[in-house]
Amino acid sequence: MTPAHRQTVERLVDFVRTHGGGVVATNAPGACPESAWVNLVADDDGRLVFGTNTASRKFANLGADPRVSLVVVSGTGQEYQLEGEAVVLAGEPARAAAGLLESRHPGSGGHDPVATRLVEVTVGWVRFVDVAVDPPVREETVLRALSSEL
Repeated sequence: MTPAHRQTVERLVDFVRTHGGGVVATNAPGACPESAWVNLVADDDGRLVFGTNTASRKFANLGADPRVSLVVVSGTGQEYQLEGEAVVLAGEPARAAAGLLESRHPGSGGHDPVATRLVEVTVGWVRFVDVAVDPPVREETVLRALSSEL
């Protein structure tokens, strides 16, 4: 990872940790995209984690197409627009992700532990926008090619 990419990831991680949530959009086979607000956490490497339920449209969509987009906003003019690839975690990675999510969002583990799943997003593309400054800032970074793009 280049120093510029590392700086982008560090800024993204700080932003997600500060604001704690965003909208994730998944791709519904043969239908409209589905979007939902989710509680988010970021690990030090810039991977994002959120929880979902096996009965949700989001979970079904992720099973058909792992590509997602997310928007995380500050409410004061700054936002991150992201594209990435999601994977449903299992075993020890899921337990570690659940601990990370629970530490930031107590009670976010879901009311049904049997149906709750943890999803990790590897971010491939980032756009930061700040319209609270003049001139507005718009920065785009491609962090990595995703397997769905190869």
